[in-house]
Amino acid sequence: MLSQRFSYESFAQTSDRARLCRELEQVLTARVRSAPSPEEEGHRIAMELRELGHDLWSFDKSTDFQVWCGNWANPTRPYELIVEVSYRDEEEPRTVSVSLRVRETHPAHH
Repeated sequence: MLSQRFSYESFAQTSDRARLCRELEQVLTARVRSAPSPEEEGHRIAMELRELGHDLWSFDKSTDFQVWCGNWANPTRPYELIVEVSYRDEEEPRTVSVSLRVRETHPAHH
């Protein structure tokens, strides 16, 4: 299970989101590289991040990558984690890319 320091609240409260993204990237890349099935590990990672409060949905996947991000059609939070898991083939190292998108806040219209 991932550490609480990667929770949604941690990302929302930290003053250095880029550093937290890099730390999470390192942890997740190590997990995907050592996993017998990188595709299953990608799903496990997304479920763990959901348990930590992140709104993650799989909108883009193929036989060699997955992209997890928030629901852009119905955003619920001001920050959105984007996790890209890549496991193309044996020659290329498996990698995980993590970024955080800050959503524009729109005032409610009456």
